[in-house]
Amino acid sequence: MLYILGMTYIKMNFLKSIYLRAFIGFVFSFLIVILLGEPFIKYLKRKKLKEKIRECGPVSHYSKKGTPTMGGVLLILGSLITTLIVGNLKNKFTLLLILITILFSLIGFVDDYKKFTVNKDGLSGRKKLFGQSLISVIVWIFIKEFGLTSSNLLDFSIINPMIHNSFIYIGSLFMLIFIMLVVNGTSNAVNITDGLDGLAIMPVIISCTILATIAYFSGHIEMSNHLSLYYINGAGEIMVFLSTIIGSGLAFLWYNCYPAQIFMGDTGSLALGGIIGVIAVLLKQELLLPLIGGIFVVEAISVILQVGSYKIRKKRIFKMAPIHHHFELMNIPENKVTLRFWIISLLFGIVALGVVRLRGIL
Repeated sequence: MLYILGMTYIKMNFLKSIYLRAFIGFVFSFLIVILLGEPFIKYLKRKKLKEKIRECGPVSHYSKKGTPTMGGVLLILGSLITTLIVGNLKNKFTLLLILITILFSLIGFVDDYKKFTVNKDGLSGRKKLFGQSLISVIVWIFIKEFGLTSSNLLDFSIINPMIHNSFIYIGSLFMLIFIMLVVNGTSNAVNITDGLDGLAIMPVIISCTILATIAYFSGHIEMSNHLSLYYINGAGEIMVFLSTIIGSGLAFLWYNCYPAQIFMGDTGSLALGGIIGVIAVLLKQELLLPLIGGIFVVEAISVILQVGSYKIRKKRIFKMAPIHHHFELMNIPENKVTLRFWIISLLFGIVALGVVRLRGIL
C-alpha cells in the first residue's frame, strides 16, 4: 500500500528500495507484536485458551500447564498487516505469499480451536495434510501460470544447489509431488520442533534471514549472475515479506523465551513452516532447504526413526521423541537445550550461505 501510494500519487521514488522497505517492514512488524503482546496474552487468559500438557511428556513441562497458546495469531497478523503497508501489492510473489500465509494459518487456527472446543486432539493428521497439499497445488498452479525463471525447463527441474547449470528436469506432474513433499514436510517439521520455550521461533528467524538474502540476490540481475543463481524477476519482494516475519518473530520471542508467557500453537508453527517451504520452492532452493532449516530436519528425522524403530523392533532409539525431549530426559535444562539448538541452527545457516557462495565458484 505504501509502495503503491508512493509510486503513484506522492512520487516517493526512494520507496523503490527493497532494503528500505524491508527495514521498515521489520520495524513495523516488531512494534505491532511487541506492543500488542501483553494485551493479547491477557485476552487469551480471559478466554481460557491455555496449553494442555500431555501426561506422557517430561515432568518438567507440567509447570507450563495454563500458559496461553495460539500466539501465532498475533505473529501472523503482525506480519500480514505490515506486508499490506510496505509490500508491493502488484508483485505476484507478494500476493501469493499473503494468500498462502492466510491459508496455512487457517489450518493451524482450526486445529488449535478444535482442541479447546470439540476434540482435544484437534484436526486429524489426514485433514491437515489434505489442507497443506491443496496449498501446494496452488503454488504449483502459480508456477505453471506465471513461471519463475526465464525457462519452463528450469521451473520444473530440481536444481543442484552447489554446481551451476546442474539440474534434473522432472516435469510438471512430478514437480507437483515434489512441491507437496517440500511444503508439507517443512510445515510439519517446524510444528514438531515447537516443543520447548523459544525453540522453534529462532531457527525460523535464522531460516527466513537466509532465504531473504537469497531472494534479494535472485531478484537482482547482476548479483544473481555473480553468484550463479537463476534470475527470478520480482523475487526481491520476497525479502520484504520475510522481513515482516523476522520482525514479528523476534518480538514474539520476547514473550516466548524461557519461561514462556505464550506459545505460538499450530496457528504459528504450521504457517511459518509452510511459508519457509513455499519460499524455498519459489527460489528454486528446495535441496538447500535441509541445510537452511537443518534443525527442523533433525527433529523430524528423530520422530521418524523413533516410530520406525518401535514398530519394527519394539525398541526406542531415544528416551523420547522429538529429540529435544530426549536431551531434557538426560537432565539437561530446557533453556540450555534451546540455546544449543539455536547455535546448531545458526551453524546450519552459515553452511547454507557458504554453499550459495560455492555455487558461484564451481
